[in-house]
Amino acid sequence: MKKILVPTDFSPNADKALDYAVRLACYTNAKIILVHACDLPGHSFSDNVALKESFNRKLILESKEQLQMRKKSIETSERVSVQTAVYEGSVIDSVAEAAVKSKADLIVMGTLGSAAASEKIFGSKTAGLIGKTDIPVLVIPLLSEWEVPRNILLALNKPEEGTGDVIRPVVFLSKLFNAQLHFVHIANPGRAHPARTSTMDQLGNEYASRLQQAYDWNLISFSKLYGHGFEKIMEKYIQENQIHIVAMITHKRPLLKSIFHRSMTKKMSYHTAIPLLVLTI
Repeated sequence: MKKILVPTDFSPNADKALDYAVRLACYTNAKIILVHACDLPGHSFSDNVALKESFNRKLILESKEQLQMRKKSIETSERVSVQTAVYEGSVIDSVAEAAVKSKADLIVMGTLGSAAASEKIFGSKTAGLIGKTDIPVLVIPLLSEWEVPRNILLALNKPEEGTGDVIRPVVFLSKLFNAQLHFVHIANPGRAHPARTSTMDQLGNEYASRLQQAYDWNLISFSKLYGHGFEKIMEKYIQENQIHIVAMITHKRPLLKSIFHRSMTKKMSYHTAIPLLVLTI
């Protein structure tokens, strides 16, 4: 991991994400790419072009000053290299552009998570990015506190979903922190046919074994969970196993599907109390 992209709107939850990214950078010797998106007004001063341009210049200048303050603080106190940039446009488009331009290995963004009284906050921008970029996105809730990850949960719909390079970032973090990687599959109890259950157990254990061999890493286990209510099942497992990071896979979807069938991953990004790593296939 060489470059970590951190979008910020200078809010407390964005600063929490930045702090988490800096901690990761200390472990990986990565560079922080700190960016801010200025969604400049286009119509408020349409009758006065000079006034509009002056107002926009002021916004950009203030944003650059805020970025430089954080850059100086981080480089002085943590000895982590920070590069800053201001983009003009929407948050989602700017982050996607910055990620490609900087060749980022990871995007770290803040959200209010379980502290949110409403989903219509900066966290909605974070959720909006999910499924829009191939780069892993690490979502950091406002109320989460940094601690060295000792248990990482990878929730899969089915074992074959986690094949190839898509889960490489999860294994990387597991090995980096010497953390146990919990691979779990959540099944509907109404479909728990004995033959199907036995097959899934076998597939899950075989999958965990293949991962151990492929990545030369023994701290990988498989568990099958039953119950209704995805978030409640996840929350119970997280508490019982002291999970520090949850990893989930999301799929790029056609526009209509993304509108009418919001993914579980996006829901988790709104309500999680611990960091959520989103992988896109």
